[in-house]
Amino acid sequence: MTYSVNLASGGYTGWKLLMRTEELQRNTFGKSHDILRAKDYYQEKMPGVKSADQLVSDYRLLNVTLRAFGLEGDMNNRLFIKKVMEADPDDKSSLVNKLTDKRYLALNQALSSVGSEEFVEGGRIGEIVSRFEIRSFERSIGENYPEIEIALNAFRELGELSKKSSTENTKWYTAIASKPVRKFLEGALWLDESLSNLSIDRQISEMRVRLEKVTGNSNISQFSDVLTIDRMVTRYLVRSSFSQNRAMSSQGIALELIKG
Repeated sequence: MTYSVNLASGGYTGWKLLMRTEELQRNTFGKSHDILRAKDYYQEKMPGVKSADQLVSDYRLLNVTLRAFGLEGDMNNRLFIKKVMEADPDDKSSLVNKLTDKRYLALNQALSSVGSEEFVEGGRIGEIVSRFEIRSFERSIGENYPEIEIALNAFRELGELSKKSSTENTKWYTAIASKPVRKFLEGALWLDESLSNLSIDRQISEMRVRLEKVTGNSNISQFSDVLTIDRMVTRYLVRSSFSQNRAMSSQGIALELIKG
């Protein structure tokens, strides 16, 4: 059995409760039977994996790997994942560099040396297992409160991205290439879906302008400050609650109209 994260409520209320109990709940979740079993199996079997074919043919290994990168939706796309793993990240025309979702590139880079001594001895397996546990915790919450899963994901990803040495433009391209982070930013900045109709450069420009109005800064690097991310989380969750309440209100009106 896997421990079910206890929040009792979604939205901002659930988020604040999670922030108060997160350490205890993460520790309890990490000790649950299903998580320990998955981690133990991965650490036992991955050193013997020598190819992408071997990995994608083992359901349990593939499940941990894809969950670690937030790609569990591709469990049935084994041929595609095999191609992602075998692609050359240094070739600009390769599959992983053509895909806008850079989680696939991260997967490729993490598994580039699979089967080698470097992969086994260099800590890669431990890193993937750690990511699997983190993502599993977020996903467990998302089963009931998807808005909190997105907030947790963005909190983590934006924090990591802010500390990278790449240019601000590169950080922005990376941010909006991540579907969860993009959804978070759109919600926190109260942008509508029509933004996706614009070119990528125009989308980033619009986001930067809106972000500067909210925080006084248009750079992703500002998210190294936990208080700044927390402020954005609050905005995102308020927007999410507003959208949900509006949808429920619309459904209620429609029901009354149907009833006549």
